[in-house]
Amino acid sequence: MCNFALLLTLIFVLAKLFGLIAWSWLLVFMPLIVMIAVLTLFIGLGIAIGLHKE
Repeated sequence: MCNFALLLTLIFVLAKLFGLIAWSWLLVFMPLIVMIAVLTLFIGLGIAIGLHKE
């Protein structure tokens, strides 16, 4: 999933720079933002579960 999100972000950035899409930069970087959010969620859940078991 990580490689797919990075590849998709790269494709969107190149398409934006070459004028192929007229999206906002927020939409262009959305795959990267979603990947970071999911990783943060998993890390937070892991920490919460680890602290709960102690």
